[in-house]
Amino acid sequence: MDYREEYEQKIDLKDMLFHILYRWRSVLLITVIAGGLTAGYAALYNMTILPGKRDEVQAQLQEQTRILDELRAQAQSQEQGQGQAPGQTAEETQKQIDQLESRLGELKKYSYLKYCAMGLAAGLFGIFFCYVVSYALSDKMRGESEILERYDYRLLGTFPRRRKKKLLSGFDRFLEKKEGVSGQMTEEEAYRIASVNITNLAKDGGAFLVTGTIEFGKLQEFVKAIVPQLQENVVLMVGADMNVTASTLEMLAECDAVILVEERGRSLRARVHKEHESIAALEKAVVGYVAM
Repeated sequence: MDYREEYEQKIDLKDMLFHILYRWRSVLLITVIAGGLTAGYAALYNMTILPGKRDEVQAQLQEQTRILDELRAQAQSQEQGQGQAPGQTAEETQKQIDQLESRLGELKKYSYLKYCAMGLAAGLFGIFFCYVVSYALSDKMRGESEILERYDYRLLGTFPRRRKKKLLSGFDRFLEKKEGVSGQMTEEEAYRIASVNITNLAKDGGAFLVTGTIEFGKLQEFVKAIVPQLQENVVLMVGADMNVTASTLEMLAECDAVILVEERGRSLRARVHKEHESIAALEKAVVGYVAM
C-alpha cells in the first residue's frame, strides 16, 4: 500500500485543530480584514451608489406620475389622443408607479454592523477552509510520534519547538500546554535525554550513522552537542540526506546502525519513506529517531 493512501485514513482531527489554532494571528488578521472590507463596502454603497439609484428611481416615478395625471385629465375631458402616451393606459401606468414606489422603498442603507458580521464570518470560514485543505494535502510530518506509528522506530528524544517571540506569545504557550507539549524542557535537557537513550540502546558500542532529511547544518549541530555525552565506544558519523547524497549511502553500508533526525512540520513524508526503504534494503538496524 502506498504511504499516502495509508495516511489518508489517519488524519488526526485534534492535530489539525491545533495546526490551525497555532496560526491564530493570521486567522484573526484575515477575519478582521474581511470584516473591514465588507463594512467599507456598505459605507461606500450608502454614500455613493445608493443616492444615485434613488435619484434614478425617483425620476422615473415622477415621469410616470406625470403621464398618469395626463391620462386621467384626458379621460375626464374625453379628448381622445391628446397627451396620451402611445400604447399606454392609466392602469398600466399605475402598476409601474406601484412597482417604482416598492423599488424605492427597498433602496435602504446597508447596515454597517450586519455587513461587518457577514465579512467576519466569511473571513473566518475562508481562512479555516484554506488551512484545513493545506493540512490535508500537506506531505509534511505533523507530530513527533508519526515515525513511531509508521515505521515502529523508537523515539529517542523530542526537542522543544523553536518559536520566535511574537505578540501575545503567552497564548501560544497556553496552546502548547493544552496540546501536551512540554514547554519547560530546555534544549540542553533534550540533548541529555537523547544521549542517554542512545547510550542505553547501544550498550556494545559501534559506528552509528546520524542522518535525516533535515538541513546538514542541523545534523552537525546535533552531533556536536551529543558526542561529549556518549561513551567512548559509541562513534557517530554524520551524513546528509541519503536521498540526494551518495557519500551518505556509502556510510550507510559501513555503519552498524542508524540514528535518524527529522523535523516536525518540515520533513516530508515521501523523503522519509524513501530513506526508510534505503535503510531496509541494506538490512540496517535503526536505533531510533529524534524529533527536532
